[in-house]
Amino acid sequence: MIAVQSATAAAFNAWAEEKGWPAFCDDGLVFESPFLAELLEIWRKQAGERPIPRRREMTARALKTHLTQIAIFERVSEEPSRYRTRLMGTKLAQILGDMQGKFLDDAAPPETVERWHTVLDLVLSEKRPLRFFNPVAYKQREYLQAESIGAPLTESDGPPTMVLVCAVFKANFSSAEEVA
Repeated sequence: MIAVQSATAAAFNAWAEEKGWPAFCDDGLVFESPFLAELLEIWRKQAGERPIPRRREMTARALKTHLTQIAIFERVSEEPSRYRTRLMGTKLAQILGDMQGKFLDDAAPPETVERWHTVLDLVLSEKRPLRFFNPVAYKQREYLQAESIGAPLTESDGPPTMVLVCAVFKANFSSAEEVA
């Protein structure tokens, strides 16, 4: 796997290392999981000629094969950022906890909120999909690695305010099958 890093991804990776968070941002979008690569293609197709698809175009029909493993986070305020979980798939909720309809800072473990806000803010500021890879660091799921995509969505043609996240999980050792 070859990872391409822009200055933004490199800055995120340096920040994560400084914080002691073993996370990696690959803005070259080199996915190990074909499932995530498929979601990227759906996102691109739904965007059409626009740089970012509208939320209403990411329908259940378009996302049908991915629905159980996605979440949509909406930024409801900035400085500080605050996110509400508008949608959370059942398989994702089994791993991370059901956060649908809740504010991220109320639903996620306190030690992860800064990380999640930083990832979501990065996707919105970059206005493009990003790939992340990190261990699951809570809910006694440390044995899992997560590979995920964060892709911006817009309500209209304005700036993006939502992030579509899809994640796949596998055991920390390489011989394990993906948890899908």
